[in-house]
Amino acid sequence: MSDRTPAPDLWLPVAREIVATHVGRATLEVLTSGPAHAVLLVRAASTVHVLKVASTDARPALDYRRSASAQELARRAGVPVGAVVAAGVHGELPGVQFLLQEQVEGVEWRQVRPLLRPAELATPSIDIARAVLALQSVVLPSFGALDEPTPRLVDALRARIALRIPAGDRRSLATEVLDRHADQFSGPAGPTLAHDDLHHANLLFRQGRNGWRLAGVLDWDKAWAGPAESDVARMAFWDDMTDTVFWSVYRESVPATDGWALRAMVYQLLWCLEYDVDTARHRQDTATLVARLR
Repeated sequence: MSDRTPAPDLWLPVAREIVATHVGRATLEVLTSGPAHAVLLVRAASTVHVLKVASTDARPALDYRRSASAQELARRAGVPVGAVVAAGVHGELPGVQFLLQEQVEGVEWRQVRPLLRPAELATPSIDIARAVLALQSVVLPSFGALDEPTPRLVDALRARIALRIPAGDRRSLATEVLDRHADQFSGPAGPTLAHDDLHHANLLFRQGRNGWRLAGVLDWDKAWAGPAESDVARMAFWDDMTDTVFWSVYRESVPATDGWALRAMVYQLLWCLEYDVDTARHRQDTATLVARLR
């Protein structure tokens, strides 16, 4: 962490400076805080915002200017997201980057889904499928980070492995598996905007007269120019993220192509290796994928 970056107990004063510049008078509530970043709730008159602050040393893995760009691309495509107010480097403290956005009101999908009867699941599943299709309608010129284009998908995936998976055995395993199946990633499918983290906590829903509807997609910090398959492969891997309704809507627009099942397992394994979760379920899932791919 840079010498100019505040310690965790100093994030609040820094946040106050940013908010004073872009919002004005407001009250701040720290939601999470650590040595490298913090998230705060900002209440000003009738508006509520979310402020993320982090060390600039967190780049390139965490770059709030890039997050804001991805979020704006998604918004233009019709994906429900909070409007970005400002993003970049704080002028008074060059070691601090920030992202200030409007708060999206809603309930996380992991809390909503258990409440729904089978007949009530169709509308949320359709909304999720349509949001994914809208996201994938954003066609980008090249694979890779939004600010660092890479012509070939396999090279972009190698760069993602180096960025997201810690050095050591797990990174070596990820590279080995990708290299073994590299020929599967040379198809004609082009790059689209990929969220890379469409899990239960990043989808917010609100209840209305027509049931629970998708209100917002959160956390664009891992977004990149990737293959359309990557997001849906991970969603298929996670419990209760997809169902027959989702796949019916999605596959009507994006039919499965040759090699989809194998590529999906590679994307799923990369996620498993990125998150070293010490649970029996995670270890078993990882081992199963390794056995199938080696």
